[in-house]
Amino acid sequence: MAIIEVAGVTKEYPRGITSLKDVSVTIEAGEFVYVLGASGSGKSSFIKLLYRDIKPTKGTVTVCGHTVGKLKNHAIHHLRREIGIVFQDCKLLTGKTVFENIAFALEVMGEDTEAISEKVHRSLETVGLADKADSYPDQLSGGEKQRVAIARAVVHSPKIILADEPTGNLDPRTSLEIFRLFYKINRSGTTILMATHDQGIIENFRFRTLEMKNGYLIKDQDKKEQNTLQYDFKKKEYFIV
Repeated sequence: MAIIEVAGVTKEYPRGITSLKDVSVTIEAGEFVYVLGASGSGKSSFIKLLYRDIKPTKGTVTVCGHTVGKLKNHAIHHLRREIGIVFQDCKLLTGKTVFENIAFALEVMGEDTEAISEKVHRSLETVGLADKADSYPDQLSGGEKQRVAIARAVVHSPKIILADEPTGNLDPRTSLEIFRLFYKINRSGTTILMATHDQGIIENFRFRTLEMKNGYLIKDQDKKEQNTLQYDFKKKEYFIV
């Protein structure tokens, strides 16, 4: 069953900048998908479309049954309750404890105190930081901060995790530990899209790969089956190799 459907999407910005060009892709529930591409490839715009940080200029984006481009501002939170987001720089609130950072989103959603406590402690156990609830971000290592960011992303049991370069600031060993967490979460049924440049992770853990270049989706490869869909810039059409 498709959980994400992107159909003929183009994203244009002022001054003639086009970050996405006629992108179409379908992602099934429970998949683990890498999103690759250099700076300016359209990778970030693709991720932002999925949680309605930006709207498509043309085409349609459907996420968990929501037609993203048609959502009114007051309805965006319904979509985002289905999604957890992990950024490269973690975006933790420095004046709040680990517990408070994770609890914040649940408080905004109107969860009661008892439910918040239970869910936060469960998410901390998932990422192996049950003993860090009262710590502050500046007392944590880089890897621990990213674990907190992951705990915050999963605390409301989202259907999808969007991870934007989650291992970009980490050493190889810590990167591997963080990836294993994402894999564990994916095995529980959560769909994961991970934007990454980490070739060590990509080569050693082979999952479906979407590659962006100059706004086009130039490759859609199922690493398990080795079937690759590529884009021919001269003919302006896709072909299978």
